[in-house]
Amino acid sequence: MSGDDELKSAQRLRDEAAEDRKAAAADREAAATDRAQIEHAKRTMENLEASITRREKALKQAGEPAFLAREKAVADQLKELKALKADYDAVKHGAARALVEINEREKREQAA
Repeated sequence: MSGDDELKSAQRLRDEAAEDRKAAAADREAAATDRAQIEHAKRTMENLEASITRREKALKQAGEPAFLAREKAVADQLKELKALKADYDAVKHGAARALVEINEREKREQAA
């Protein structure tokens, strides 16, 4: 190889190495950004889990099972009351229709 060829080869290798260094630096920066985002997400998740644990503990101390049982009992009573009201409305409607029929029959009887 001549001196010019060796010089061009060395420059090409130097340019390739510089490009490789730039690519490696960009990859390292991207990895650092990814690591920071992952660490942030992990801290956020740990904080959320700790908050949930504290909330669950507070609810248990405040009698959550008893509260849930009372809530279910109230929901059952409400369902029963709605059924009773529906029955009452049906009976009331039937009674109103019967009164109308009685009034109409009495009017016919008086007219006759």
